[in-house]
Amino acid sequence: MEEKIDINPIPYLTWSWLKINKDTVSYNFSLSENYGREIQLPQGLNISSGKSINTELPEPEYAIGKEAAKLITESSKEGKIYTFTKSDSEDKALIIRINMDSNSSSHQIIHLMPGVKAKVIFLYEGGYDTQETLAGQLTKVYAEDDSQLQITKVQLCGKAVNQIDETAVVCGERAQVSLIQIELGGKHIDAGFHVSLCGYQSSFYSDTAYIAKNNQYIDMNQVVVHKGKKTTCDMKTDGTVKDNSTKAYRGTIDLITGSSGSVGNEMETTLLLSPTAIVKSAPIILCGEDDIKAEHGSTLGKLSAEMLFYMQSRGIDQATAEELLTRAKITAAAANIPDESIQNEINTYLDKN
Repeated sequence: MEEKIDINPIPYLTWSWLKINKDTVSYNFSLSENYGREIQLPQGLNISSGKSINTELPEPEYAIGKEAAKLITESSKEGKIYTFTKSDSEDKALIIRINMDSNSSSHQIIHLMPGVKAKVIFLYEGGYDTQETLAGQLTKVYAEDDSQLQITKVQLCGKAVNQIDETAVVCGERAQVSLIQIELGGKHIDAGFHVSLCGYQSSFYSDTAYIAKNNQYIDMNQVVVHKGKKTTCDMKTDGTVKDNSTKAYRGTIDLITGSSGSVGNEMETTLLLSPTAIVKSAPIILCGEDDIKAEHGSTLGKLSAEMLFYMQSRGIDQATAEELLTRAKITAAAANIPDESIQNEINTYLDKN
């Protein structure tokens, strides 16, 4: 029996004819648990099974929505918990590789103890020559007071993969979390993050880069809720849409009552390289406080005449210029990934695709 679930619902509905309020995915099979392989383990890391931890931080919310989160959590029988108890003196990242050749799900918890610094990299791969699959990943992050986390998610899948990927974050006082997200492959991708800045002076930074090509569908829902005083967020999304692909973006900054002194920024930039591609964007700022600063923007454009003239004057034709600019968006985000081997894998993937 085929099931349908709504994914990436916008926090506050727009007009239905805009077709930006949500995405929908159909499936008629069960998901098996798949946590991939940990290929680099830093010191001060404890790994255990489970779906809950002891913390005074509130439970994170989900950008992908309750239906999609329920699908992943119920199909992930055990769950996996990564607890960082101290900072690694060698500054190594925890690297987790997940192959998505089969219908699968995983439910991870990343827990940073107070004052700890950590780096975590997820690399999604597979789906190059297999039948079509659906993979769901739910990553919950609890950043205790004064902790710092850099989390990276790199998706290098083949055209057979449909993916639902959630990063749900809750921050304590002065906690800092940054997210690098790179989306390059797959057939139908739903990627979301929901961040609750609960603690005083907590902060979140995101850098998302993507390429939508051929008949790909990329749907992004990014939500940051400012709850504590003097909290900060800065969200950047930059990508290219071409061929017959579709990209939908929802970006919401919610500065609720009690978040006085907070600052929120979001910027989405799209390079459109095809008249048959579809781009939908909804940047939103909600203000429940007077003493806040917030900015947002969304730009959509082709390669400018000035840039094209500059390139052609140096012997670079339009097709090559478009390829260079498309790749530059990805490499700019990838340059901040704290592992050179992962950067090299991204470049290799771009060379082949």
